[in-house]
Amino acid sequence: MSVPLPPDEQNTPDMLAAQRQVQSAVERLLRLQQSRKVHGELMTAARAQISQPAVLLLSRLQTDGGLTIGELARRTHMDMSLVSRELRKLEAEALVTRATDANDGRVTRVGLTPKGRGIVRRLRNVRDRHLFEVLSHWSAEELTALGSLMGRFVDDLQAVRYRDDAEAEGK
Repeated sequence: MSVPLPPDEQNTPDMLAAQRQVQSAVERLLRLQQSRKVHGELMTAARAQISQPAVLLLSRLQTDGGLTIGELARRTHMDMSLVSRELRKLEAEALVTRATDANDGRVTRVGLTPKGRGIVRRLRNVRDRHLFEVLSHWSAEELTALGSLMGRFVDDLQAVRYRDDAEAEGK
């Protein structure tokens, strides 16, 4: 299905073909990232057995420890109920702890246990090694360009909001 785009000099056939190529690559990357098979391989290599959402939660806690459940949900772009469910499982496996905030007894903060930090460290080591191997034949210039363009791309994805057809057509 063809999506009508507003006319301008950016919508030449070559530009549209290039945009479709980017869209296709992004879709392939997302499918790969969300693949259960790939997740299973990562878990095997890291000697861990946690869910895909749990990986994201543990990684965020490693970076920004001591978050409330609401902060954790916002920073991971996950639904609060999913975060709560996953945290209960992680707590049962002694990977995270919950503690009352010292300044506000109504607030609960979540942190990593030593066991949780160990899993995050193993996951990071496996991912780093994998990415190093994947990119080992790329030149420094290619890596610099990829990093710069990917950063710009992600920034633009965050800055530009989704619009429905009527909005996009200016109605």
